[in-house]
Formats: sequence, structure tokens, C-alpha cells
Amino acid sequence: MEKEKEKERKKETRRAVPKFGSFKPNLTPESALEAPLASKETRAHKDGLGGAERDSDRRRHERDRDGDRHGERRHSSHARERQRDGHGDRDRDRARDRDRDRKRERERERDKHHEREREKRRRKESEREDHRDRHGQQPPRPGSPRAMSSRNKNQREDPSSMSNDLFVVDKRGDPLIVQYGSNDRSQVPVYYRFGAGRLVGSPGFLTIHRDGAQEQFSIRGPGEGSRSGSAFRDKALVTAAFRSRSKHIKSSEEQPLPTTSEDFISLAPSRKRKRTEDEDEDDPTDQPPPDYRSIHGKARPNTRSDSDSDSGSESESNPRSPSDSPSTNPSQPTPLTRASHLSRHVKTTPSDIPAWLELIDLQDALFTLQTQHATSNPTQYTTRTADETRALAELKLSLYQEALPHATAAHPPADRERLLLGMMREAGRVWGEEALERKWAELVAVEDGAAAAAAEGGGGGGGGGGGIRFGLWRGKLDFEMGRVVGFGFEGVRGEIVRMLRVLGGEVARVGGGGSGEGEEEEVCGRVVYVFLRLTRFLHDAGFVELAVAAWQAMVEMVFCRPPGDFTAEVALASFAAFWESEVARMGEEGARGWKHFVEAGEDMVDPPEPRVDTASEVPRKVDPLEAWAAAEQREAEKARMPARTLDEGTDDDPFRVIMFSDIKDLLVWIPSALLPRVRPLLADAFLVFCGLPTAQLSEGGFATMLDDPFVSSRAQGLDLGLIRNDTGATQDLSRRIPEFRQEGGSMAISPNALFAGDSWFRYLNKWSDTHQPGDRQVDISWGLRTLEYLVKDYGMEPLAEYYLAMEWLNGPTKARKVAKGLLKQYSSNIRLYNAYALVECANGNAEVSNKVLSSATGLPSASDNQLLWNTWAWIHLQSNQNDLALARLVSSVENEFQGSTPPPVLLLKTKSHFSSTRDYSLSSQQLETATQYAESLMLLEYLTSEGGSEPASEAQGSITAALSTTQAFSHELESRQLHHSPHHERLLQTAARLLYHHATHGPHRPRHLRAHLETFTHLFPHNTLFLTLTAWLQPPLRIDDPVQHTLQILSLTPPHDRLGTRRFALHHAGRAPGNAHAVRAAFEAALAAPAAAAGAGSSELWLRYLRFCCARKELRGSVRGVFYRAIGACPWAKEVYMQAFGGVVREELGAVEVRAVGEAMVEKGLRVHVDLGGVLEGRG
Repeated sequence: MEKEKEKERKKETRRAVPKFGSFKPNLTPESALEAPLASKETRAHKDGLGGAERDSDRRRHERDRDGDRHGERRHSSHARERQRDGHGDRDRDRARDRDRDRKRERERERDKHHEREREKRRRKESEREDHRDRHGQQPPRPGSPRAMSSRNKNQREDPSSMSNDLFVVDKRGDPLIVQYGSNDRSQVPVYYRFGAGRLVGSPGFLTIHRDGAQEQFSIRGPGEGSRSGSAFRDKALVTAAFRSRSKHIKSSEEQPLPTTSEDFISLAPSRKRKRTEDEDEDDPTDQPPPDYRSIHGKARPNTRSDSDSDSGSESESNPRSPSDSPSTNPSQPTPLTRASHLSRHVKTTPSDIPAWLELIDLQDALFTLQTQHATSNPTQYTTRTADETRALAELKLSLYQEALPHATAAHPPADRERLLLGMMREAGRVWGEEALERKWAELVAVEDGAAAAAAEGGGGGGGGGGGIRFGLWRGKLDFEMGRVVGFGFEGVRGEIVRMLRVLGGEVARVGGGGSGEGEEEEVCGRVVYVFLRLTRFLHDAGFVELAVAAWQAMVEMVFCRPPGDFTAEVALASFAAFWESEVARMGEEGARGWKHFVEAGEDMVDPPEPRVDTASEVPRKVDPLEAWAAAEQREAEKARMPARTLDEGTDDDPFRVIMFSDIKDLLVWIPSALLPRVRPLLADAFLVFCGLPTAQLSEGGFATMLDDPFVSSRAQGLDLGLIRNDTGATQDLSRRIPEFRQEGGSMAISPNALFAGDSWFRYLNKWSDTHQPGDRQVDISWGLRTLEYLVKDYGMEPLAEYYLAMEWLNGPTKARKVAKGLLKQYSSNIRLYNAYALVECANGNAEVSNKVLSSATGLPSASDNQLLWNTWAWIHLQSNQNDLALARLVSSVENEFQGSTPPPVLLLKTKSHFSSTRDYSLSSQQLETATQYAESLMLLEYLTSEGGSEPASEAQGSITAALSTTQAFSHELESRQLHHSPHHERLLQTAARLLYHHATHGPHRPRHLRAHLETFTHLFPHNTLFLTLTAWLQPPLRIDDPVQHTLQILSLTPPHDRLGTRRFALHHAGRAPGNAHAVRAAFEAALAAPAAAAGAGSSELWLRYLRFCCARKELRGSVRGVFYRAIGACPWAKEVYMQAFGGVVREELGAVEVRAVGEAMVEKGLRVHVDLGGVLEGRG
């Protein structure tokens, strides 16, 4: 019974299931009327289709059904396998999604194919219908393409036929789009865009292209794109080709050759093996494997090697050629590899302080590489944001703090000093001013205690004096001078004077004997640097006459002292009598010096005639503040030289009269035993004080200290491209001239740079060209007379060539008289003969120049000096007389040769002599002679070698053979650790001069010349001559900038970052095509760099920045902020304060703030000649 009931229930259940027809919607009256019509139309349409099309549709539906069944069977099979394997719901969902995506992809491809076939048939049918219409045939049947198109058109015009389910209104949006820069790809349906990325309604130059995982808009220029006819015009293809970099894998010598069974490439990623405890983690050969391109991910872009640019098939016109970027040495590890090795090394050996310092220095390079990888253009560099700078500073600060506890007393004091200085430098970007002040006080206390303990133990104080080490003292002084809150002139002056007194005691101890040569050089360099910094501080604060008087006294005491060994007390008493007598002093007209004063007697020397100065009146201007500024400027110009008590017009300003008591604390007595070591240092420091480049009489650490932005102030006329003289983008290199004026650049001094005309780089510039009248520099006449006295009266022969160059630049007509006088005094100085010949050649007197060289080469002292013959050959080479240039080189070996075409035997003899003499001189440590003969060999190869891979005309030689000899000599110097010497730098500058000569006298390949210049730049990254020539050789319309690339990755990175290189970066940004914001970014980068390396403490750069903002309309809004930042960075610089009293700064600040600036000058203790309050009250 129960079984029958169960069967009845099952039957009722089966009857309750509706048929498929029940799912159809109920027909309304309108739809009921339209339904037969639609069915008829559908049948008519089906009937109108051809038999082939019906068969095709049937086969398509069968394949779809079979594919669905196959997909279902495969899906069920995969599901069972996953269930058997124990995978969860997540694996099933992933597999289902993959199967669904594959199915959709197959369906789309199949539908596309059928759609194309139907479109072809419809087109043919439409053509037949048109043919019938033209011949009066029957109208199109219902199933024809024309009928279908008309029916579809009517359907599109009916808005009711569109379903609302196809549209979704999203009023919130996805907030993660801003963070990630694109939509969530998993939430976007799969679709295909028609039109190859072109936008509907645009003329065709607005396109959408894919950059990695993101889609971006871009502007496509004329002739670009996939339909331009050339793949090289397609921006997307060119970008992809540029980003895909080839890999050159260097095979290991220890790795055996692969066998036949190993001749395959595995597509599966290799699993990393865990490192065992027995393996040596510090093995320097433990480098990561080569970065192969893998199908499992995108490989990291690496820097191209030199070999990548050797292909001659690459077009020279390619503006994005990676070969133009500086290449690195393939034998050197990359920064990432080196940093990885150092990280492992410092973990196992934390006491290795140099490794810590190298790892910290690599952080900048790693950050730059990370920035490159994040951008689509690897050669594009942007200024770091404030957050990026702070993040990098925090990272480096943590490394310094981690390494500092490991710098124990067993390490050299210099290691701990470098760690402390680096830590405080990075802390200045992270901590507040109060925290920095407390930390500096703590460091001073700790170092004082350590120095006292070392002194009790007989270890000495570490060369600092006063407890704190010298490097830490400089860092603390930089901090005190760079904080406007709490700054006071007297406090900073007292700090420097105290250090000068301490170093004076060190000089007396070292001068007494018993000290090593290295200690003597270090102490002498420090005392001269501190004296220079003190006088520069006084000069910038407005006490110009006091600073000049200190230099007059110091030069007298070092160069013009009376004979005999005096004690400091006796010498200072005698010098006080000389100073108080007010006779003519160093640099003044009619000066005879302290020595002559003592020898002749006090009563035999008369003081000069009193000077009469007219009293200055306040100019009649509407604005009283501008009137005060004009009066102050006039009084400051009168105070460039110290006055005497008998001078008239000094009653209103008694501070102009400098007594010996005013300068006594500023002087240091140098023992006679140290004078030969101090004199060249003091001469270079004097030139820096005058705003001139050094004569490079000193080397080593002292030369580095002279690049300190707190003391180096020159190139006041720095050209920043405010007035452009563009020569045109299409001008040929033979007509376009490089920027030969080195606006405060950095290069090695050489005769051809000192006396270059308009055809080569000049080491010096005319005083009026680089020093503006408004800038408070020293009097040029005083500087020239001081140089003259040092050279002629006090036997400073190494300065003779520099002095002659200064006289020639500022007075070319009297240069011949000065040269003859110097040759009469130093008749055996070959360099002076060479300089005189270059002066005459620059003045256009070629015959006189040849006579001078002919006479000089016949002197006995010139028998072993190749400098004269090289200069003579260069003069002929510049005149396009290659045969005479070759004859001069041969004559240096064979004096009897008189012809113009030497025989091959004589050429072989000359080449052998140059090569053997060069190698012998190098082995004998005579580096100057070796480089001179290397230059002769380079010129000889250029004039005599034939063939070569580079193009050449009759006026040119073989540049490949010439530079190959220089390259071989550079490798030899590098093997002897002499490649950073100034002689090597001068030789490379001569090679660059030959490159320029070759490029301007015939055909050449710019890429080949740039490759050599990049090699020179890698050896001397700070040399602005190489950078300027590289900028000259680059195409004008180039998208990227190889010079900027070199600056960012090499020249502006520690330890190469210098103030001269920063000046070049500013000059290059100002002259390059662009806007004022590029120059502004260069200024910000220079001023944000570490104070010890670049321009953070340079009042000169702050002045240039402020004046640049005032000169450009688009930067007027930032004038106010830049002005207050300049005062905060340089609170001692009076010239910065004075900018507020005129021009754009005056308009931006207003009268109230300008008056507050004037009162701040007085409050800080700066030198003010005219009372501001009195002027304002008088005008009121």
C-alpha cells in the first residue's frame, strides 16, 4: 500500500515540472500581434539564407555543443582530480575560471572567424544587389544584406530595444585607482578595442598605448604609428625595443663546458639551495648568477656595456641610442651586486669600517637605479621629492648608527670621524634643529674626553686641537654658521680664532722637528685653511678691509720676512712696528715689504701720501630704504682696502683704519723650517680668496679643502641662460662652437688652457667678465700687484706662468713687456718661453711665436724638455699645416732634419724614441716627462698612421691610432695606481683637444668621439672640459640628455661631487632647451646636496638662485621663499641681506619686512657703514 502511494507522489511530482514553453513570457496584445510577424520575418530570413550558410551555422552549433560537452567532461575530470588531491574550494574556483576563460577565448576567435566570413558574403551579395538595381532588376529579397542592414538600422534607432542590464551606474568609484594608477584588471570584463588605440573623434594623434600593466594616453606625432610605413616610426615599437636590452654573459674560466645532455634550457624556475654553514659567505667570487631573461617574470634592466655600442649598423641619427650613455667597466660589479656582497660582509665582519662606509655610499646609486627601473625611460632623471630625500637620509642614518659602535679605539681615528660626520650630515635632514644642537654638544663632550685620555696616555689628540678632531670641528662650524637662530658674528669669529690659536701651537711643535713629513703637510694645510675660512667669513660679513689687511700681514710674514730665525714674540713685535708705521703694504703701489723696512731702518721709509675720499651723500630717491641701500653700497666700495690714520674722509667710519691690534689674533707665525711647505699652500689660498681658480701648486687633502663652499666664491658672472644665443638646431658641428668659457668649472691647469684664445677652453677669464661690479670682491689691481710682488720680488717662480696669463687676459697690450721681464729674471724657465710663444700666437703674431720657440728649443736647458716641440706642432696643426707639424716632431729627435716630408726610416726612429723615452720616464717616476712624450707619440700617430675604421679627409689624420696610444698609456698608469694624477688629466685634456680638432676639420662619427669622452669622464668625473665637449657632440633635438645622465650617475655623486661640477650642471641646465623650472631644479639639487661636497653653504649659489628667480616671470612667486631660505642658510652673508633693498625682492617683501631685514643685519653683527635709522628719520 505504501509502495503504491509512493508511486502516485512521484507521478504528481513529475507532472508538476513545467515544460520549457512555460518559461516564455506572457504575450501582451501588442506583442501577440507582433509575434506572427516576427516569426514570419524570422522564417523569411532563414529561408533567405543560402544552403552553405545554413550548413555553416549548423556545424558551428554542433561544434559549440561538442565543445561544451568536452569542457564539462574536462571540468568534471579536473574537479575529481582536485578532490582526490585534497585541494579546497579555492583551487576549484581557479580551475573553473581558467576553463571559462579558455572557453570564452575559443568562442571569441570562432565568432570572429565566422563574422568575417559572413561579412565577405554580405559584401558580395550587396554588390550583386547594387548591380541589379542599376539594371532595373527586382528589389532585394527579405534575407539579403541590404534588407538586413535597413532592418538593423531601424532597430538601432529604437531606444526601447536596448536593455538596461548592460549599464551600471557607479557613483563611488574605486579609491584604489589613484593609488595604483589603473583599474582592477580582475574586475574589468574581457574586451577588445577596435582602431589600434585611436580615440573616437580625435584627428588621430591622440592614442592609447599599453605600458606594462597600465594603459596610458600619448600624443603621436606626424609619421608615427603602425600605419606610418616604417616600424622605426612606431613609438610603441621603438619604446619596446629600447627597453629590451641585450645581455652579455661573461663565461667563467672555472666552469667546464656543457655536455651534450646539458645542451638544453629549462623552462622551470630553479629552486634556490639553502646555504650551508660550511660555505664561506664572504667569498668575493660568490656573485649572483647572470640575470637571464625568463618566461616566469620580467628581467631587471641592466646597464649596457661598451660592447653594446660597437655595432656599426646602428644609425647615428637614432636619438635614443643607449650607447651614448656612459658605460661602466664590465669587470667591475654593479652597485646592486656590490651592495649585496657588502651587506653579507658587514654582518660577519662588523669591524670593517671602510666596508660600512662603502655600503652607505652605495645607497645613492641604488636609489637612482630603483628610480630608473620605475620609469619607462631609463635615462630620465627627476629631482627627488622631500619625502624621498628624507627616506634615503633615514636609511643612511640607520646604517651609520649601526656601524658606529664597531669603530673602537683600535681603529684609525679617521674612520670614526667619517662615521660621525656622515651621521650628523644625514641627521640634519631628519632631526630638528634642537635635537641637532644637543647631539653636537654631546659629540664635542665625548671627543674632548677621549682626546684628553689619549693625551694622558701619550697618544696625542688626533690632530684636532682643543680636544675635538679637526673634521668634527669643521662639521660643527658648518652647523653653527648655517642656523639663523642663535647665529652671531662674534661667536663664530671667536670659534674660528680659537681653533687658529690651537693650530698655531701645533705648527710651532711640528716646526721644531721630530715630526714626519705627512704630519707637517697635514698641520700646515689645516692652518692655512682655517686662516682662509676666517678671512672669507670676515669678507662676506662686510668686514672687507679687515680681511684684506689680514692677508697683507700674512703674506708679508710668510714671503717677505727678514733673514734670521726669530721667535714668534720677537717677530710679531718687529712686524707690529712695520704695520704701525703705515708704509706701503703688500699689494699697494710702491710697497717694498717688511724685509726692506727692517734692513733700511724705520726712519728711512716714508709712508705713502694720504688718500682723499669725498664724502658720500645719500642719493635723492623716493624710497628711503633704496636710498639707504645706495649709500651703503657706495661706502662699501670705498672700504675694499684698509685705510690709514692720515687718510681723509675716515672720520665718519673709523673702522676703516686697521691697527695691528685688530689683526694680531688673526695671524699665525710659521717657523722657518715649514716655509717651503706653506708658501704654495698660501699662494693657492690667496687666489681663492680673490675669487680666482687656484694655480694648483698644492695637491691632496688641501686641494679638496679649497673646494669647500664656505671658502670658494668665484664666477660671479655665471651665465644661466637668461639671454640665449641659440645657433639653431640644425647647425653643423664644424660651425657650432662649444662653451669654451669655464664658468667656475673644474679642470687641470695647462699652458694651452691658460693662454687659449677663442678656439679652446680657458682656465682663466677676464676679471670684468666673471665679477660683476655689484659683487663685493677684492680690488683687481691689488690682486695683480700682489702676484707681481710674489713673482718678481720674492722668488715665487711657480706662479710666473699664472701671473703672465692674468696680465695677458686683463691687458693684452702689455703682456709682451711682462713676459720679457719675467724671462730676463728666470732665463732658464722653459715653461715661461712656452707661455710667451702662446701669448704671441693668441695675439695673432705667428712669426714672433715661431722665433720664440726656435730660440727656446736651442737652449741647453731645453734638451730634455718635449713641451716646446709639442706646442710648436700644435701651432702648425691649428693652422692646417700638418706637414710642418710632423716636421717639428721629427726635429725633436733629429736636429739636422730640415725638410717637410721625413723618410720612413726617420719616422720609425722618432716613434721608437718617443715610446722608449715615455716608458723609461714612467719607470723612473718622472710622470711629467712621460706624459709629454705620450702627447708627442699621440700627435705622431695622428699625422702618420694610415687606414683605420674612422672616416678622414686630407686635413685630418688617424684619430683611432692616436687615441689607441693614449688609451694604452692610461692603462699603464692605472696598473701603477697613477691614473688619478694631474699629469694624466692634462694628457687626456690634450687628447680631447685632438678630438675637437678632428671633429671640426672633416668627417667624423660623433658616437665614436663620445665614447672616448665618456672614458675620459669616468677617469675624471669632475672635469667640466670633458662634460662640455660631450654636450657639444650630442644632437640638438635629442630626447634624452647623455650629459645629464653622466651628471646624475657619476659626476654629482660622492666623492666626485664638487662645487665646480654643480656650477657646470647649472650652466648646462640654463643653456639646454627647456624652461626656467629645469634651472630651478638644478639649483635645488645643488643647494640640497651635502654641505661638505656642494653648494649648501655657498652664498654665491644662493645669490645666483635668487637673482635668477627675480629675472624670470614664471618664478616671481618663489622669490620671497628663496630669499628667506638664503638668509637661513647663509646668515653671515651681507650681500644676501642687501638683495631685499631693491628690485623684485623689495616689491615682494614690502617696506615693513625690508626694514626688519636691515635691523636683522645689525642684530647679527654684520658690517654696516651707514646708519639705517638715521636715514629713515631724516627722510621722515
